[in-house]
Amino acid sequence: MSGLKNLDLNLLVVFEAVYSAGNISQAARRLGMSQPTISNALRRLRDGLDDPLFVRAGRGVHPTPRAIQMIGPVREALQMIESGVAPDVHFDPATSTRHFRVVVLDAMEPIVMPHVIRQIQAYRSVTIENLAVVDTPMSDRLNDGSLDLVIANFLAESRDTHCEALATVHLSVVARNDHPAISGEFSLDHFQTLGHVALVPRVQALSRMLEVLRRLDIQRHVAYSVTKFWSFPHILMTTDLVAILPTAFAKVISRNHPLALYDLPFAYPEEQIYMTWKTSRTNDPGHRWLREEIASAVRQAAAQAPEPAQ
Repeated sequence: MSGLKNLDLNLLVVFEAVYSAGNISQAARRLGMSQPTISNALRRLRDGLDDPLFVRAGRGVHPTPRAIQMIGPVREALQMIESGVAPDVHFDPATSTRHFRVVVLDAMEPIVMPHVIRQIQAYRSVTIENLAVVDTPMSDRLNDGSLDLVIANFLAESRDTHCEALATVHLSVVARNDHPAISGEFSLDHFQTLGHVALVPRVQALSRMLEVLRRLDIQRHVAYSVTKFWSFPHILMTTDLVAILPTAFAKVISRNHPLALYDLPFAYPEEQIYMTWKTSRTNDPGHRWLREEIASAVRQAAAQAPEPAQ
């Protein structure tokens, strides 16, 4: 059968779940179905579309070219149907079922996610998956519906997206307490003399730091490069390297690590953290709930009295 007029819509729900999970067992758990039921649904869909859709790869499955071509329109259709037939516009994590996929810059993760997780931690029906910034083609995944939103210090440019400024970024220099070379203020000479731990260039390129250092002709010796912010705390507390970090993130890690914060020894232009999502999801109740909780977390963090840099 090559047509779709007799196709059961529930088969597309299964297709989307398997595509997202990359594993039939995980898709079954997510949908609350048995694995044989999922396999049977896939068989019916394969017969209807005359395509295998997924092929085995290791312990999971990989989509065929036909499946890759289908996933965007299928997700759009399912989202439109879910929004159109919802009995009301209220999303309640206690009774609603949703799996959110987000990209949250890891410097923002301790600011945003603890608050959001506290809203869902008592329930099993709402889950959140935070994907890696460096490994995620964000524009493509926003477009095809496999990514709900992006929180980062850059605009995730994409077709038909909405972007909202979420917070202003402030930066500090961070070093271990009792650093042998630092006494009092952190100077430009300190900055250019001491070794740094920094993000790899492809991640730094998401901000204006490299551009600013070049424009001001400020030299920086990067002794160690990393791909994620969570690598900084242990390196800083156990070496004499220093780092430039978002102040809010630096304050969080300094609660559990012996680290000191200092003002930047040069002027740095104001930057924003943005939240970006596909416009078609703006009025989706679940998506709106997630955005509101994220904004609430940022407001709560901003309301806390700032501590002066050391």
